[in-house]
Amino acid sequence: MKLPIHHLILAGLVLAAITPFYRAVAEEAATPAKPMSVEKSILVSITATVEAIDHKTREVTLKGPLGNTVTFTVDKRVKRLKEVKVGDTVEADYYVSVAAELRKPTPEEEKNPLVVLEAAGRAPKGTSPAGGGLRQFKVVTTVEGLDRTTETITVKGPGGNSLTARVEDPSRLTQIHIGDTIVVTYTEALAVSLEKAEPQEDK
Repeated sequence: MKLPIHHLILAGLVLAAITPFYRAVAEEAATPAKPMSVEKSILVSITATVEAIDHKTREVTLKGPLGNTVTFTVDKRVKRLKEVKVGDTVEADYYVSVAAELRKPTPEEEKNPLVVLEAAGRAPKGTSPAGGGLRQFKVVTTVEGLDRTTETITVKGPGGNSLTARVEDPSRLTQIHIGDTIVVTYTEALAVSLEKAEPQEDK
């Protein structure tokens, strides 16, 4: 059965419209990762409880008073990290993660939702991450929060962990909505200060 000519024209117009979109997504996904810089990142101070700590990799996970968690690498200049253990209340200053890529995932990325990239992000001036640079991750996530004032995005990864990162290109925040599934390429957070909090005196 032959389709009417106007149906064929309409189908051709639709195909012509969507082809550039899929080509753009494929090209963006295939673009090699470039080193990201966190020199413009936000320095945050927090008092929280140590949930997990790996003294070898210098990776620490803290849980804040509202139940929020943050995982970061501790700068090599922090000398007394070995004295910190799970359950301790600590005070930390850290640079938040930086997100450079926010887009829809490809089918292949959905099958492999977490990838550690070979490229290393440039650390803030005056800091010394253990590996010389900050690790970069590419993760398929769900958007949980958007803050255009601070230019940050909060997402939940495949393991259930949440991440708040500053966006390198704030204009991307206008194209994303809470609940969207997106790929985020981001640097790990870096703590430049971490020490046990002074115990509160009873009044």
